[in-house]
Amino acid sequence: MLKHEDNELITRVGPGTPMGKMLREYWMPACRSASLVADGAPQRVRLVGENFVAYRVTDGSVGFIYEACPHRGASMALARNEHNGLRCIFHGWKIDACGKVVDCPAEPADTREAFATRQKVAHFPVREAGGMVWVYLGKQKEPPAFPEFEFNNLPDSHVCAQRGLVHYNWVQGLEAHIDASHVGILHSGFVNAKKPVGIAQKDLKLTTANAAPRTEMQVTNYGLREGALRDLGDGNTYARIREVVLPFFTFIPHAPDEPCSGRATVPIDDEWDAEWYILYDTKKPLTPEAIDLLFQGTSGDPDNFASNLGGPENLWYQDRASMISHFSGFPRSVPFEDFIIQESMGPRVDRSGEQLGRADVILVQVRRQLLDAVRNFEAGQPAPWNLTAEEYRSIRAIATTIPTSEPWTELNAIKAMHKQAAE
Repeated sequence: MLKHEDNELITRVGPGTPMGKMLREYWMPACRSASLVADGAPQRVRLVGENFVAYRVTDGSVGFIYEACPHRGASMALARNEHNGLRCIFHGWKIDACGKVVDCPAEPADTREAFATRQKVAHFPVREAGGMVWVYLGKQKEPPAFPEFEFNNLPDSHVCAQRGLVHYNWVQGLEAHIDASHVGILHSGFVNAKKPVGIAQKDLKLTTANAAPRTEMQVTNYGLREGALRDLGDGNTYARIREVVLPFFTFIPHAPDEPCSGRATVPIDDEWDAEWYILYDTKKPLTPEAIDLLFQGTSGDPDNFASNLGGPENLWYQDRASMISHFSGFPRSVPFEDFIIQESMGPRVDRSGEQLGRADVILVQVRRQLLDAVRNFEAGQPAPWNLTAEEYRSIRAIATTIPTSEPWTELNAIKAMHKQAAE
């Protein structure tokens, strides 16, 4: 279990909180690139307890500012987007994509231009990659190296990134993605289905044959690498090797011939989370079938594919009759099973009453790393886990069968894939 004060430390992310200040020192996905149209409507974005707007101006550049107009606080989500700037409809202040006030039409003509140049706007650096708009909200003059994950360096046709907005704290989302032992239980209805939905791994049925994997971990400079190992009794071990890139990212084990899959759990505020599901293929364009396999049963809205999730008032549309053939009674979608379980805990779970077992060792390790990181950051140390571009490109998870005598940490397949990714 986690002490109450430690739980508060890692789950509170609003302005001025220790974790909130640290998380702002990382590039984070804010919205989908395709959701921003040149001269189109600005998009409201809430991150780490604050409200922003993202907008694409006439020349295609993206701006990212606080939602409140710097003049009187009117919402810039209502603004006109025209002629390379966002114009507030209250008094006409116009802000370009670089965050500069370029016009204040309510001011006298002889001082109008000079007045505009003196105004200050909190503008945040953005990058577009992997079909997403990324933002850096931190205090450093020079942002950290951009996370050059494999999917951020692929053609658009090779990547599909969709976002689900869910009612729970970001740590709950992170813990759902790193928990290996639940796969063969919670998702067993999909794993054992004749036509699996949302789980592509051909050999994933091995997780239901042994729901209690042996978990081993390697702490890395980006977080940790986890090996969920299931002995098959024939001299082989089924190894699901997950990469956890703190604070936001988890890469899901997959068979070598299948698309790669990543997750990002990004805090909206203390009680809401943006769950990014990223599917990508490093060698060829994604097929519609591969995308449908992951997102089947969801809303179809890539900006919030969880909009049809339901809630506690209707028990998330659980179909108890289907439990005869589908373990959880949630046969719509694999992601939804995870979302529902986390929402069922409450918007910000109190971990002080937990009773943990051996299956939870990775949760304990990650919580320890988060606590150490935020305490060290508060003491003046830099935010950890920021890597070089080459290091980001080398990260990839894998699921495979290996001889039991072969250490998973020395797995040749992993070494080969990391080398290929780095190249």
